[in-house]
Amino acid sequence: MKSAKFLVLPLVSLAALTAFGATQTAEQKPGVVSTVVTVINHRAGVALPPISKGDVVVRQNGIVRPVLDWQPLRGPQGGVDLAVLIDDSLESSVALQWREVAHFINDLPPESRVAIVYGDYGSANFVQRFTTDRELAIKAMRLPVGRINASASIYLALADLATHWPADHNRRVVLLISDGIDIFYGVSQSTAGQNLNLQRAIDATQKKGVIVNSIFASGASAYSHNFYLVANGQSCLARLALETGGSNYQVGTRTPVDFGPFLKQITDSLGRQYQLTFRAKPGAKPDFARVQLSIEQRGIELLGPSRVYVPAAQ
Repeated sequence: MKSAKFLVLPLVSLAALTAFGATQTAEQKPGVVSTVVTVINHRAGVALPPISKGDVVVRQNGIVRPVLDWQPLRGPQGGVDLAVLIDDSLESSVALQWREVAHFINDLPPESRVAIVYGDYGSANFVQRFTTDRELAIKAMRLPVGRINASASIYLALADLATHWPADHNRRVVLLISDGIDIFYGVSQSTAGQNLNLQRAIDATQKKGVIVNSIFASGASAYSHNFYLVANGQSCLARLALETGGSNYQVGTRTPVDFGPFLKQITDSLGRQYQLTFRAKPGAKPDFARVQLSIEQRGIELLGPSRVYVPAAQ
């Protein structure tokens, strides 16, 4: 079963107007940005009602901003660029879950691309770059090497992945499998509120419009038996998902026996995503700004990343 899921606050971040994750271009009107939003239906047994542009309210710094467009990400617009990012410091038994990951990959929308990436020594190492050949991607998954090194950081690897994400027109999604433990700056800096590498990853993913869904799995080092460090790692993974508009999954302090239910929930969420385009208020300098989403229908929640990166006013 899944532990208490860390729900994302109804906040939103930047992707591009014409391509997911790209920054605003000179041809675009100042302040016009878009983002991927997941619609959550909290009414058990009741079908999700139709949602129109007029139902969505966007506030930046408490001021309502104009909603320009609201498009369901289905059909020709339903493609996903998925990067499966695996922490190479995990125990090898996590590979027992690769069958479920393969099912998840095969269930992606038709126009999707998949990359298989291993995080090691703070770098994103592609063993298979983005491809529409799902069988090729699945074959690229291997056992984690279980390499233990205090200088490694899965969050630096994620930041590296986001920074060098190729240009495309698909949604950008990461499936991160890690224990979340990062002692790059020491044990005292490994908490979710003090981890500088975690903040770098959040900044990079939000700027590129990357949604991160994380699943906790046990590392191969002795750290995996240290409750304090495990709790810190899980909290870091939860914050990462919270800030990027994804979900975090964990069961206790060990690798879940079955990733299948978690991956099914992620698949379901992909089918309830929309591209929201709105006019943000730019400042004199490019910067992140917090934007809140709300909707009039009761029992419906809109989930997205916690900040928008707004280019400077022209």
